[in-house]
Amino acid sequence: MVQREYLVSITKDYWNDFGYASLFVLALLGILILEKEKIKRFAFLWYSLLTIILIYNPISLLIFKRFLEPSTFDQYYLRFYGLVPIMMVIAYGYTLAIKRFNGLKKLLCVGLSCVIIGVLGHCIYTQDWFTKAENRNKVPQDVVTICDLFADYEGDTIRIMAPQKVAVYLRQMDSRFSMPYSRSLPNEAYELTNEKPDPSQVVEYAKENDVDYVVVSAVENVLYSYLNYGFTMYGRTANYAVLMPNDPTWLLTEYEDKSGDQGLAYTLKNINDGTLIVIDGGNAGNEQQMRDVINENGGTVDAWILTHYHKDHMDTFNAIYENPQGIKIKEIYVTPLDAKTFYSLNLQEWDDVDTYEKFQEITEDAENINYVKRNQVLEYTDGLKLTFFNAMDDIVLNSEGREDIPNNDSLVFKIETDKRSAFICADAHSKYIAEYLVKTYGDKLDSDILQCAHHGNNSMPTETGFYEAVSPEVAIFDGPDWLMTSPEYTAGALAAYLKDMGARIIWYKTAPNVFGL
Repeated sequence: MVQREYLVSITKDYWNDFGYASLFVLALLGILILEKEKIKRFAFLWYSLLTIILIYNPISLLIFKRFLEPSTFDQYYLRFYGLVPIMMVIAYGYTLAIKRFNGLKKLLCVGLSCVIIGVLGHCIYTQDWFTKAENRNKVPQDVVTICDLFADYEGDTIRIMAPQKVAVYLRQMDSRFSMPYSRSLPNEAYELTNEKPDPSQVVEYAKENDVDYVVVSAVENVLYSYLNYGFTMYGRTANYAVLMPNDPTWLLTEYEDKSGDQGLAYTLKNINDGTLIVIDGGNAGNEQQMRDVINENGGTVDAWILTHYHKDHMDTFNAIYENPQGIKIKEIYVTPLDAKTFYSLNLQEWDDVDTYEKFQEITEDAENINYVKRNQVLEYTDGLKLTFFNAMDDIVLNSEGREDIPNNDSLVFKIETDKRSAFICADAHSKYIAEYLVKTYGDKLDSDILQCAHHGNNSMPTETGFYEAVSPEVAIFDGPDWLMTSPEYTAGALAAYLKDMGARIIWYKTAPNVFGL
């Protein structure tokens, strides 16, 4: 049954609506009836029939399935059709038929044959294997463009890995290309075009096989995954991008809030020693996701950074801290908003008193609470450094930002290694805070990745120069589609502004989003 369905499917793929197949069958019948010379009958008729029997023989199908790679089986099996002299059979069969007429009748038959072949022939000529060559080399134009990118390359060998559609032609065009595999692709090569790739697999394969360049699909989600991971763009074609791999030591991951609402939940993980840092954690509905993430990474949080006291940042932490279920939290870092100050503020409807009080209650006797000060620096293994540019203090309390505390007392900090950096704004969003940061820290704000303040909605004003100071390669919005697309919110306008600056825009649509540092 499976074999029959497969043979039917490849027949449809090759012949399309079978108009051209009908011409071929009629031509074979014409040769059978009209051709008397044995050698010609064998060359056109019997050879064609033997080849067709080979294609449609279940034994052939079983044999070739056994010896051909599953990923390339279809294209190789379809090539058997190339052994059938279809064009010659049609031309010779109809020539035999036309020869039986004379004068005007012969001319009419020639004209009619040309019309029939022209009308029916388009069905097969529209197939990929009959399309016009894109260039004189008769290879995909992407391959030519990739070769042009390396035209001035000074080395004798270009170690590269590429998807099969490109790899099979690269060495044909330039002998300097050297790949660690041939037609039999390793599993890692499929990540180059995977809709949700795992760049870490490609990084490991590249290290083990001395690969300097990788060719990945230029489809936005695929390409962004690699660029987010820290791969560097070398050049691109219409359908592919040539990248240089990045080998990070720390991974920063943004998670979608499973409550369906906006929220902030990140992890920082050291690939080498497993050190795990959690930033906020999100709403209560995000609790299970964060439990799973922590347990998958060993069950211990070396540092939990809580930017401020709102439910979409802290309720998951409160739930896990109150009922750890085996999870261990070593150190907790928070902005120092004491109860007296909190209750003296002009609290808004979104200022979650219950969240704040729960945190105060469950951590009352905790010895691992650390209150962060402005300009404080935390250092971790492999050169990771966290520098805090904002925390609850007199600068915030005596500013315009006082009107929206706890948002504007958020911990604002820069995460950096010797390779890349990320700037975390949490929910500090007032014009005063933005101008203060620009005036006080200037070039120190410059970062590769920006987590947009207040989920990108009613965020730091563009006229403050803050975004130009950070000059991000990537801008992250911690919210779902409704936040990004609804005219009720300003996140979409900020995204457009940052995109005009050259930043890639990332949000929950592609989460979890992983960034190599």
